[in-house]
Amino acid sequence: MARSALGWCWLLAALAGLLPGATTIAGPVAGYVAESSGPVLRAVLGVPGSFRFSDPLPLPDGVARVHVAPGQDFALVERTDSGLAVLSLCGAKVDLVTAVDGALTTPDWVAFSPQAGSAILFSASASRLQVLAGLPDTPRVAMELDTTTLPGPPRNGAVSDDGQTLLIAAGRGVYLVPAAGGAAQLLLPAIEVVSLALFRNGVDAAVWDGGTGSIHHLQNVSSAPAERVLASGLKGVGKLYPSWDGGKLFVVKPGAKGVSSIDLASGEIQSFDSSAAPVTLDPLRNHDTFLISARPHQPAWIFYLDGTAGRVVFVPARNPMTESAQ
Repeated sequence: MARSALGWCWLLAALAGLLPGATTIAGPVAGYVAESSGPVLRAVLGVPGSFRFSDPLPLPDGVARVHVAPGQDFALVERTDSGLAVLSLCGAKVDLVTAVDGALTTPDWVAFSPQAGSAILFSASASRLQVLAGLPDTPRVAMELDTTTLPGPPRNGAVSDDGQTLLIAAGRGVYLVPAAGGAAQLLLPAIEVVSLALFRNGVDAAVWDGGTGSIHHLQNVSSAPAERVLASGLKGVGKLYPSWDGGKLFVVKPGAKGVSSIDLASGEIQSFDSSAAPVTLDPLRNHDTFLISARPHQPAWIFYLDGTAGRVVFVPARNPMTESAQ
């Protein structure tokens, strides 16, 4: 399913909902959420202030795990019988399943590029890391790396939308891996990288070193790398993600009960309170809108930026006893 056809996809889904007996989603789709407890995929429906979860969406037979592409209408799925595939979504139905030849079948972790044009797959048991490019329409393995050549197993990574810029957190540092091959280049010494993200421009990155409690801004990573510290005193685990325009970093730290934003130009930090502790920072379809908490059969919370104000809204839990059958 081509991205240019997504508008038609939602129109057709809405029209289908008018037909007797149709199984579809009513209303706008803000994104999709996969449950960590099993192969369960739901849509996030509605608009800020009135979000809700759909019933579980029907999945093809053999799907064992779902990796949702943030802010997009597809996911990577692990299948027990036929390997990794791209699952294209159209409202409440699977529009297309495309196998990814040669891809790792059960990666330990998956990291998507800012607009999900590419993704990283890593398998510790195979000591292999792959970059998939051409997502979602023409998926292919564009790069493969023997991870025994790195200072340690990759803990996380970031890749540009064209699949050409690859950053890996391994050992005690963040490394640039050349697309054409060769030794990885150390960009930033770090004790423990808890979060790593590339900006939409594909050349700047943000790194959170939980060991030192500092957040770093890396510029021009593939040409003339430069680094500066944006914030300090943030030891422990957490997650960060750049704003849509690249002017801010959103930061969450479990237990802090809030979301913070760091202005890259001024270094100013704003904090937005939440009644629930955020545990993730997953982009949805709307600009600067993130799922910050979602546990199976429990209420969820979504953060979004409204002008200069940050809002945190409640999403009620679905009752598994009353849900429609898949």
